Formats: sequence, C-alpha cells, structure tokens
Amino acid sequence: MHSAIFEKKPMCNFKTLCYAPDGYLIVCNECRHFQLAFQTTLLTMTARDLQVFHTLVKENREYNPPETHTGRKNIYIPTPLEGHGIILNGKELEALYQLLETAEVNFKAECLLNLFKTAGS
Repeated sequence: MHSAIFEKKPMCNFKTLCYAPDGYLIVCNECRHFQLAFQTTLLTMTARDLQVFHTLVKENREYNPPETHTGRKNIYIPTPLEGHGIILNGKELEALYQLLETAEVNFKAECLLNLFKTAGS
C-alpha cells in the first residue's frame, strides 16, 4: 500500500510553541508546518489549517461553556483531514483550547522577535 502519509518528512528542525500535560504544538523551522499532539491524536497542518482548527475549537468552547460540562464525550471538532475529527468532553476541550491559545501567543511573540532581529541586522 502506497500513501502520501508515509512520504512526509519528520519534523527534525522544530521549535516547541507549547508543551502541556495533554499534548504539544511545534512548528518546523524549515517547512513552517505545525504538528499538534493532543492525547492520542497527532495532526500535521499548514498555518492556514491550524488557524481554521483553532477557530473551530474557540467556537466550540463558546457553544459549550465550562459550567455546562457533563464529562461526556459529545463535542466534535473536525480536523483538516477530510472525514476525521476529534471527540472531546468539556474538560478536554478546555485543555485543547488553552494549549492552542498559549501556542498562538508564543508564536506571535517569536515572529515579533524575529522582526527585530531582521531589522537590527
């Protein structure tokens, strides 16, 4: 069986944007793809895919506020891979949201620092 999934290069030159108890988000310094690991799921995404995924997580968090969490896995988040998604409970949704928010702040801070490095060269 031949599949494009097996042809992807590993992210060997990466920067960790966030490392949390339930997962991490890294960015490859060469191809600028992102890799999100959360619990038993590992996704490699473009910046655009990550932005869309992050927006879906934010929207689901708004629709499922923490005070309504029942512990049941009934929150579906689609992934960039067609036909695949993640099913979470409220606590897991909050953990994923916090991971993505922290990573976003760290990535933006890194981009700003790089602008200053470039301007100072």
